[in-house]
Amino acid sequence: MNQAAIGSTNSSADDAVRAGICMLETLKEYNQHRGNSGYAPIKIGIGINTGSLMLGTVGGKNRMDSTVISDAVNLASRLEGLTKEYSVPLLISHHTFWNLSDANKYCIRLIDRVQVKGKSEWITVNEVFDADPPEVREGKLATLTIFMEAWVLYNQNKFAEASKVFQECLRRNPGDQVVQVYLDRCQRSLRIAKLKANLDL
Repeated sequence: MNQAAIGSTNSSADDAVRAGICMLETLKEYNQHRGNSGYAPIKIGIGINTGSLMLGTVGGKNRMDSTVISDAVNLASRLEGLTKEYSVPLLISHHTFWNLSDANKYCIRLIDRVQVKGKSEWITVNEVFDADPPEVREGKLATLTIFMEAWVLYNQNKFAEASKVFQECLRRNPGDQVVQVYLDRCQRSLRIAKLKANLDL
């Protein structure tokens, strides 16, 4: 189950992020009850963006529906989709990040830069991991520096070097799914480079 979060004009970025964290904490408690009853846990993905939107009513004489139209809403939906790609429950854009009253109050790390289809702007994608299991959360905090080192190497197309640093991240924090995603990307890029080199021989 995935959910893009849309707040009212009176809401702040902090309200949205805190709401997302609260949803995940509440779901964690609910899943404990599901597990005790023999049911599989429910997973959700939350995408949060901050920006302007237009709220209106569309339809005809016999049926009317409320809807929102906004690039900001479309980006929240894109972030929601990325939660599945990275196997993380909560992602926010740089628009939301820079509107937080104090980003240091949260457990946040940059994990990617993406370009929304049909747009020229690049979006910085940040993971909020306050609701992670304690051991995973502490592991991500402890490896923030080397994760960023590996991420920079990856974006410089230095895949072999990036792979080594990502492997060290995963050794220190085996539950970090984002690191595994980047390791897989590095290995795929190295295989492609090797194939191209062989074709050039």
